[in-house]
Amino acid sequence: MSDNLTADEILATISVLTPDRLTTYIEIGIIIPVQGEAGPLFAPIDCARLQLICELQQSHELADDALEMVMSLVDQLHGARADLQALGAAVDQQPAEVRERVLAAWRAARGG
Repeated sequence: MSDNLTADEILATISVLTPDRLTTYIEIGIIIPVQGEAGPLFAPIDCARLQLICELQQSHELADDALEMVMSLVDQLHGARADLQALGAAVDQQPAEVRERVLAAWRAARGG
């Protein structure tokens, strides 16, 4: 069983989202659903993104181009976080001496 939602299910889940806005978000590339046999399917991350987008648009009245920029920055932040977590996991696998040297170099680079 899939956790993906249909467009109708997304619209029912996010009450402030209209069909026209959903179409716009897809057209400008903020949301990229997978194509199912009966139409677009939205992953749980798409649902979370749509909720964030709707909150941003409602609370800050952001235009579509501003939403694109904000979501691009959110994506970059998530990518950087994933990279840092992977780096941390790689460092954790190193011997204690290496971990200590990396930590000391990191502190020095941060000015502390």
